[in-house]
Amino acid sequence: MPPPAMPPTRRSRNGCLDCRRAKVKCDELRPSCGTCARRRHVCQGYAKPVPSTGASAAPSARNVRTPTGPTTATVLGSNKAAVGAQLMRNGKAAVSLPALDSLGFLSLIPPGAVPASDEINIELYFNRHPSELLIGQEFVSEMNANALLILQRDPVRVADTLSAIGYAYQVGDRAGSLLPVLNRRAKILANLRSMKASSFYFEEALFLLLGLCAMELVTLAQPGHHATIPTVLGNVSSLISHHTSIGGEISFVSRYLLRALARQDLVVSLVHLSRPRVPTCIWFETIDCAKADRLLGYTATLMPLLEELCILAEDMREQILKPCHASATDQAVLENTEASMSPSSQDTSNATDTSPKSSVSVCSDIKRPSAMTPFFNPSPESTSIQLRAASLYHRLTAWSPPITDNNPFLTTRKFRVQAASYRSAALLYLHRLEHPPSSSINNDDASQPAVSETGTEAEADVMDLHGAHDVLLYASGAPATETKLLLWPVFLAACEMRGEEDRRAVGEVLASIAAHRRTVTVERTRRFVEERVWRARDAGQDWNWMVLAQKWSGECLSI
Repeated sequence: MPPPAMPPTRRSRNGCLDCRRAKVKCDELRPSCGTCARRRHVCQGYAKPVPSTGASAAPSARNVRTPTGPTTATVLGSNKAAVGAQLMRNGKAAVSLPALDSLGFLSLIPPGAVPASDEINIELYFNRHPSELLIGQEFVSEMNANALLILQRDPVRVADTLSAIGYAYQVGDRAGSLLPVLNRRAKILANLRSMKASSFYFEEALFLLLGLCAMELVTLAQPGHHATIPTVLGNVSSLISHHTSIGGEISFVSRYLLRALARQDLVVSLVHLSRPRVPTCIWFETIDCAKADRLLGYTATLMPLLEELCILAEDMREQILKPCHASATDQAVLENTEASMSPSSQDTSNATDTSPKSSVSVCSDIKRPSAMTPFFNPSPESTSIQLRAASLYHRLTAWSPPITDNNPFLTTRKFRVQAASYRSAALLYLHRLEHPPSSSINNDDASQPAVSETGTEAEADVMDLHGAHDVLLYASGAPATETKLLLWPVFLAACEMRGEEDRRAVGEVLASIAAHRRTVTVERTRRFVEERVWRARDAGQDWNWMVLAQKWSGECLSI
């Protein structure tokens, strides 16, 4: 029997870069060795032979595939601070991420797994997607490395997802490009259905679902208002429930993907007045919150409070939406009934009164509990909502980002701006839950209440306008490149603007966000504010954006 080609007692002399660096035996499989796969490392490939003469260098250079996009240095060339040496905890094992400055990502894909026509789209994904959607360029290498880690586990399905996102960037808003984009989205769905159970099924499924959300964000050719992100998030919720019910582990990579999905889910839940589908307890880790996140910045510890705000909004949803759906006749009957009531005829059954006056008084001003109408006998349910709102108000007021690093101000400014904006927006949202907007006609002087407003309504509107100015102060004070993730706070502030000068200022901020984060949701949000909220307010109609967002579902998605 012939001796083995590689005796087990010695190390490989021609092993891959990782195995040689770790001084372990390499099985020398191509294009990536199996030893690295068993060690849960992303194989960086094999050392290329150095040409002996200058004449032989040219043919060798022609065989190297390198990205040719305008921002190639982001992925390969100049990012010497890549996360190759960074160790990421994955359960009890350590996963090393590849050094992107020495790695051609297309070389990780087995030959023939991806059509040649898709390679340019994958390059476009790595060159544009992280740079345009993340809060800062310092997170690009981290995000690309995690994508490469998942890519090597399932090259075909993951490459289809990356190629689909890159194709959406390539076609932009070009006419006639929507159908090919939808075909690629359908292919991702087919890949999801055909996935087999494996130890990495949860991570890969999350990545494909996150890819579907990303496709909608960057598909500028999509006409109308057909938001599919809420449906995708519903599938994420089902996936999480199934994975946790069977005792599945939430790995580091899973948490990394879940944080991106949770951010989108919280915005969708706040707009739709519903509970989040991605629970904070699934992805939240105190250790991870000590440093800035690629999307959440310093607001990771604020997310549990926003989740509680979503739950409170769902519990108040019926009271918020009832006046909008009642007919004019019903409103007249309710008003006549209220006028004929005496204090002796009031009892606890009046807590379900749907008149505009009582619906506003369900939650009194948390800073002045005595402002409640004397003829209103609150039910235990409304009292509980009052206490929850007051508690949430004080915790939001006291919240501050957990900054533990010693980075200079210019480095952390974008994170501080995001944290302050989200905190102010959360307080503004909470106040609007308790005090819905009044129907008012636009005045040239925004400081003067409209003629149809009562004193309490006018006071609430003025307070919310001040809160909107706080959000705009943070959003307009920093450079435009550092405010591209402030769409939700700016949206809330825009809905409160009455004067032309204020509206022009918030319009400039929205235009700046659209210029630096080219997503379809920015344009939809701007149109919703101008065509639904501002137009209704100028006409003296109900301009409560919470009601209008349910009436025109899909138009308002400020992600």
